[in-house]
Amino acid sequence: MGSAERIKDKRKRQAAQAVTAARGSGGGSRGVIAGVAVVVVLIIVVGIGLLVQRHNKPGPLAAAIPVAPAGVEYRVAAQGDTIVTGNPQAPVTINIYEDFMCPVCGEFEKLYHPRLAQAAADGKATVVYHPVAILDDRSVPAGYSTLAAGASFCAAQAGVFPRFHDSLYATQPTEGAPGWTSAQLQQLGRSLGAGDSFARCVQAGAQQRVTAATQTASGYISGLRSDHVFGTPSVVVNGALVDISNTAWLDQALSGTKH
Repeated sequence: MGSAERIKDKRKRQAAQAVTAARGSGGGSRGVIAGVAVVVVLIIVVGIGLLVQRHNKPGPLAAAIPVAPAGVEYRVAAQGDTIVTGNPQAPVTINIYEDFMCPVCGEFEKLYHPRLAQAAADGKATVVYHPVAILDDRSVPAGYSTLAAGASFCAAQAGVFPRFHDSLYATQPTEGAPGWTSAQLQQLGRSLGAGDSFARCVQAGAQQRVTAATQTASGYISGLRSDHVFGTPSVVVNGALVDISNTAWLDQALSGTKH
């Protein structure tokens, strides 16, 4: 049952209870009239609530994924279930665990991605992306997290990861709404110059690969701190889990200061 149906069902039950109470307290026609009045008011409230909900419902996605502007260039290499960017010999290694459906990941990208990309380009940090899927049930139909994570591996192999990654966050689907389709992800790759091998990679899917990467990430993060529940975004700097609510975490990471 969706939220709209739950609201409607709740209002119906409240209306029924109001009618019963009115009949019991007033007796006769006055009680019935009062009960009917309450029902009418509740029906109006339900109608207004459903109209507001429909008004606030996110609109349909565009026919094609808009291509994000080009940013700084940095080295990219797909390694196992990770995407390694920047110089592997950099003094700082920053691991980012992200889900392309995660709205907090979207905010994280807005705040920190430009500096992370620049640090990778300048050789100041190795930035390792771990695309995972913990929010597959938050898209309609389910499965966008896995689809996007798998496509990001394909993008890394095709040499188009930076702008592919940026594009998915620049126009991130809304939780509880449709995600980008396989065809749209393939078209984005073509728009970025990826060849036919990229499209075949996306079509093949990466369910097992992404599932394994997610399980590995969950086990690793939980091992760093037993009281920490794995979620996205999670950030690990030089083997230590970072509290990203501390807005100075990136400054501290790049300066070598312990968190």
